[in-house]
Amino acid sequence: MERVIGVSRSQAGWITKFLYRALIKRLGRVPKSKTLAAHHTPTLLATTWMDAVCASARSVPPSLKELVQLKVATLVGCPF
Repeated sequence: MERVIGVSRSQAGWITKFLYRALIKRLGRVPKSKTLAAHHTPTLLATTWMDAVCASARSVPPSLKELVQLKVATLVGCPF
C-alpha cells in the first residue's frame, strides 16, 4: 500500500500535463518521483530542470553516472 499517491494526468494542471507528455515521449513512462513531486509544481519544475542539467553534462561518462546514482541510493537507504 502506498503512503502517498502521485498526481494522475486527469488531476494534473496544464504545466504538469506538459511535463508528463515530455517525459512519456523521452522515457516512455512518467517516473513515480515526478508524480509525487507534481503535488507542488515548483518542486516538479526544479527536479525536472536538475535532471535535465545533470543528464546533459558531458564531462563524466554515462556509465559512471549510473554507478554513482546507485552508490548514492544505497548510502541514503533508498529502496529500489
